[in-house]
Amino acid sequence: MIKLNSTIMIVDDNIIDQMITTRVLKNSYSQSDVLVMDCPIKALSYLESNEDNIASLPSLIILDLDMPEMNGLGFLERFSEFADKLKDAIKIVVLTATDVMEDIELASANPAVSKLISKPLFNNSLAEML
Repeated sequence: MIKLNSTIMIVDDNIIDQMITTRVLKNSYSQSDVLVMDCPIKALSYLESNEDNIASLPSLIILDLDMPEMNGLGFLERFSEFADKLKDAIKIVVLTATDVMEDIELASANPAVSKLISKPLFNNSLAEML
């Protein structure tokens, strides 16, 4: 379960998808702050710089799989190297439009991933996590 009054981080390089996801989150979970990262490297840097301050970490990360430089699977690999305290504080939902079955299977099998959702995000897509 995520806290309604906490931060939700979106990690997605596509500005249109960022806007859609942010809008759905603001409409459905208005008490949550939304933090947008346009690449996984920035998101990982943010997590690393705040790992000793759990209160500043997002309770949920909405992660795209298909991004340049580092994809969502690369993010998940690096995320697995963080301390358990940080990993336990954050749920990850993969939100993707990919149709590459291998990527979908790898993401679904990752222990850090709570749910895999096809884009776009809808108002009730995260309902069972709250």
